[in-house]
Amino acid sequence: MQEQKNIIVTGSSSGMGKASKELLQEFGANVIGISQVAGEEIQADLSSQEGVQQAIEQIIHLTGGKVDGVFANAGMDNENAELVFELNYFGIIQLLEGLKPYLSKNKNGRVLINSSNSVVVTPEIPLEPVEALLAMDKAKAIKLMSKYPHWTYQVSKTAITFWARKAASSWAESGISMNILAPGAVLTPLIENDLKDPRKAAGINMLPKPLGSIPKPEDIAPLVKFLLLDNSRFIVGQYIIIDGGTEATWKSADFPKTWNISLDDFRKKLS
Repeated sequence: MQEQKNIIVTGSSSGMGKASKELLQEFGANVIGISQVAGEEIQADLSSQEGVQQAIEQIIHLTGGKVDGVFANAGMDNENAELVFELNYFGIIQLLEGLKPYLSKNKNGRVLINSSNSVVVTPEIPLEPVEALLAMDKAKAIKLMSKYPHWTYQVSKTAITFWARKAASSWAESGISMNILAPGAVLTPLIENDLKDPRKAAGINMLPKPLGSIPKPEDIAPLVKFLLLDNSRFIVGQYIIIDGGTEATWKSADFPKTWNISLDDFRKKLS
């Protein structure tokens, strides 16, 4: 009989986190949900260092140190740059780094980070604060955001995507397959709240929808289950867009790109 897997899901009380938790449980996983609201296995504020450390300690206690996968799903969209950066970027890294020794034990650990297709469909995302986040300079990133108050979410998601892409190879060497989920608009509480804002609603409603509708969280959960439970360990470092065709409609000619590198530079990489 196959050993039950322990999967951690942050932001598990609603939206994609809740739908993914329920599906993972259907397929036999022991899912430990983390939410700031009561009712999940762990109640913790992942936008604070203390809350993340508390969550790590409780995860280790509840699993006996056997952690098979993490869906770092919790996130927010807010013009409070410090709060957004703590939850969408620093908190994710702190949580994953804290669990890395446990994920690597059986050489088949899985990590999935919930990013956003906004990284590749939003024009003119400012890269200065992204670079500051990648340098772990929170104060500089927050200061820079005074010039870009409406880009906080996109900056945070771009930074965590770039971080994960860079980290994926070294994590794979520790036996952990790390990937990035990039949903478009999904009918989560976050999007439902955005639809109440005329400025944001106008943008959401104008998005290309080749399939004719916006997906529900239940439409995203099967991909989460595949990447965390199924035989998908050789998928590493991928930014996987699941947006019903929005990005493909706008940018079909932009990806994939051939590699603009000289043969000499390529040989150096092989040496």
